Amino acid sequence: MSQNLEKTYEDNPEKIGWLIFLKVAMVAVFSIFVLRLWFLQIDQGQQYLENSYSNQFSSALIPTSRGLVTDRHGRPLVENEVVFEVSVIPKNVIDPEALTNELAILTGASAKDLLEKFKSYQKSRPYSSSILISGLNRADLALIESRKHEMAGLSVEINSVRKPIKGDFAPHVIGYIGEISQDQLDGGAYPGYRRGDLVGQSGVEQSLEGLLHGQKGSRQMTVDSKGRMLEELSVEYPQPGYDIKLTLDSRLQRVAQSLLGEQAGAIVVMDPRNFEILALASSPIFNLSDFVGGISSERWRSLNEDPFSPMQNRAVNGQYSPGSTFKIAVSLAALAEGVITPETAFTCAGALRLGNHSFGCWNRHGHGYVNLHNSLKHSCDVYYYEVGRRLGVDRLAARVREFFGLGRTLGLELKSEKGGLVPDQAWKMRRYGRGWNQGETLPVSIGQGYLLTTPLQVAQYTAVLANGGTLYRPHLVKEIFDFDGRIVHNSTPEVLNQMSVSPEYINSVKKGMEAVVNDPGGTGRRARLPDVKVAGKTGTTQTVSLEKYQGYSAANRPYKMKDHAWFTSYAPADNPEVVVTVLLEHTGGGGTKSAPVAAKMMAAYFDTTIDTNLMPPYQVQPDKPTGWKGDL
Repeated sequence: MSQNLEKTYEDNPEKIGWLIFLKVAMVAVFSIFVLRLWFLQIDQGQQYLENSYSNQFSSALIPTSRGLVTDRHGRPLVENEVVFEVSVIPKNVIDPEALTNELAILTGASAKDLLEKFKSYQKSRPYSSSILISGLNRADLALIESRKHEMAGLSVEINSVRKPIKGDFAPHVIGYIGEISQDQLDGGAYPGYRRGDLVGQSGVEQSLEGLLHGQKGSRQMTVDSKGRMLEELSVEYPQPGYDIKLTLDSRLQRVAQSLLGEQAGAIVVMDPRNFEILALASSPIFNLSDFVGGISSERWRSLNEDPFSPMQNRAVNGQYSPGSTFKIAVSLAALAEGVITPETAFTCAGALRLGNHSFGCWNRHGHGYVNLHNSLKHSCDVYYYEVGRRLGVDRLAARVREFFGLGRTLGLELKSEKGGLVPDQAWKMRRYGRGWNQGETLPVSIGQGYLLTTPLQVAQYTAVLANGGTLYRPHLVKEIFDFDGRIVHNSTPEVLNQMSVSPEYINSVKKGMEAVVNDPGGTGRRARLPDVKVAGKTGTTQTVSLEKYQGYSAANRPYKMKDHAWFTSYAPADNPEVVVTVLLEHTGGGGTKSAPVAAKMMAAYFDTTIDTNLMPPYQVQPDKPTGWKGDL
């Protein structure tokens, strides 16, 4: 038969060529298989063996429960709600587009967004489990579980989402939770976190993140080729976060927020005996509920573009000229330096002439012969011009920094705290490259000029006076509890400075503060209470230069040209246990606007009533003239 085939091929020379081609092709294919087998089993055999072994095992993080936050009486301010999350290990996903499309159909999420998020994980964390979708409910979970066997690399985890008890309660203090950013991950401050994790982004949620977050657990397991668990090997259980008890009093916080209403401003309520913050209100506010499950881009843009800046915590990072409330600090600095005594007096004729400039008193008719007591009672500007001129800006700056911690942050448990500005000659040279003029000291002496403070800092120097000269570190954290309910930290007052002023001199300033509220002619009489003696100081600060006021009456002045109104106070005057500081933006008149608000705040603290014969009824209302945006 072979002879016949050979004869056939001899009779058909073309078929001989095909036969040779087939033989060569078979040899080539066989050679390729042999080479591939050699590469896989011999050259790379060990590597693939190790990969195969490692692919049998997988690990998954077990989320932890975030610690709770309560007020000083243990009333919860936030809660945790159980939710479900979809996580993926990118290296185990066979078809990312099919997976994300399927998840989009099941959950209603955007397939495009899911695919983009997956690709970012695939690039940065291919071997780690990362959260793809969070905040799922049980109905979503049931749908995903029914199809999970078809989606390799996917797992469903139980987690909790942070929810405020009431979204508009103390939002600037509590703060909101948001997904961790790549910059935060890259910064190294969040070890053990992964993409999709939620972290505190403001308030104590941010500053106490390390305590509140807790420690995640992990599960080691064997998996099949599609990443599905076959056997659990070991479990390291998570540790819940610590619970935080704040110094805030919920009742006082609600009163402070209601008194502000929609009016831009801040109220600080502090215990002068230890600098515990009892209320810290800033207005306008934002709603923490908007951030649960992730805030929409439209809402986020609205908050950030609002000209009233509701996200700003004015109480601790709003920086303002403190106005005549600063006369408290100037008095104590001048007494410490021996520039004045309580009996030192100056004549106020309505203005002080210095060189070619005239520095006016708020009372253009003058206050006559004024000593320390009456200078505080009537808030005489000329008296403090004279004190400032004799004291000098450098000595003034040094003393207020030392005595009251001005010009720097003192470590309140909020990262948004700002330190304000206390100017001196060296600062002026650094900032502007030129020397200090004596005429620049005079505005600083009455709390204006370059000087900047926060409402918290005004409360600080009021509290130092109230307690007789001790500067404590202000604080919001009262106690910290571990997950077994044991106290792991109990805040104690931390002394930062003891003021070097004689008790007699301190008492003379305190008597002047009492006169502001309780004596006839005092500028703060609207802060009086019938059953509690209040001591206080008014302040009104200009927001633009006097030249810009020209052409406007007080009633018709554009919103942004109106003065800020201050009132700072403590009570009872003879044994202080509370400080109340009020700032109202662009309302004008500390004695007429802020003092009544402080009285209502004091009345809430002491659970007493207000004598309306001493304080005409006054309700804070938002001051937003028609077309006010054009005046910005």
